[in-house]
Amino acid sequence: MKSSFDKIYDALRSIKLASVLLVLLALFAVAGGILPQGKTADFYQLHFPGAGSGIILALGLDHVFSSLLFLLVAAIFAVNLTVCTFHRLTGEFSKPRGKRRHGPDILHLGLIILMFGGILTARTRTETLINLRKGESADLPDGAKIVLVDLNYEQYPDGRPKSWESTVAIHKGVAAQGAPAATSGGLPRYHVKVNAPLRRKGYSIYQQSWHTEKQVVLKDAMGMSFALEPGMREATKDGFVLFMALDNPSLTTAAATSDTLPQSAVFLLEEHGKRTVVKVAPGQGIGPFIFDGYIDQSISGLAVVSDRGYPFVEAGFILVILGIFITYIRKLKGMLA
Repeated sequence: MKSSFDKIYDALRSIKLASVLLVLLALFAVAGGILPQGKTADFYQLHFPGAGSGIILALGLDHVFSSLLFLLVAAIFAVNLTVCTFHRLTGEFSKPRGKRRHGPDILHLGLIILMFGGILTARTRTETLINLRKGESADLPDGAKIVLVDLNYEQYPDGRPKSWESTVAIHKGVAAQGAPAATSGGLPRYHVKVNAPLRRKGYSIYQQSWHTEKQVVLKDAMGMSFALEPGMREATKDGFVLFMALDNPSLTTAAATSDTLPQSAVFLLEEHGKRTVVKVAPGQGIGPFIFDGYIDQSISGLAVVSDRGYPFVEAGFILVILGIFITYIRKLKGMLA
């Protein structure tokens, strides 16, 4: 008669248990893909009235991959895989060396590491989006500073985006993986492309987006020109001129051409303590300035992602592929023998 320990041991390495847990994990994955994640309770009560919102909130389906229930199922599955791998491994080591089959063991080990990395990612992953114009800088998680040196945008003949590529310089901090693209003034430069992130110790920098922002150009009485972006102001003798918005903000993207430029811009003018909202067309005056026209300012959207689980996920994938390859080769040799 089996002891209680043997019964628990057999249950934990059971294929039936693994099948049930895989089905539950698949259902969680489907729920996480269908249901909007991270919304407020009011959102779910509005879009899933009645018992639906109650079930979603009670089971933590509003944040599936960090919910207690999902983590519990994933932990039990990890224990199941670990016990099954241990049981198989001890059995294989008891066989003569030539008859051992370690492909499934490597596959199981890869799955365990993959799950650990996935859970770590779900619990600790952070993403910060920074928008930089040429010459602007932002702080990085390791205390270094990133500066946008240049931005290259290519498109297909029909206007669809083809590629975005940012050239950045890194001040201080740990050196990035890979050789720098170039150096200027002692600072290394790196290329960040779509699907080709810049890997640094502890985080990665992705090319997330690109867009242009139209700025207005004002000219003073001396003929000096300067550009203002929305929200910026220029002081005058009696107050200031603040650029609020373009008359047609839908034309502030890269799709706008010289034939479709907005006819006017909206300014807030303060003179002698009195403030007035005025709409001015190119060539007209605004306070002591002349509205001289528009310029396009390219802006690069970079995502700084910190993911402590990424190395484990990468290692797990490699082991899973290696385990499948070894198992396949062994079976192929057996068929040809």
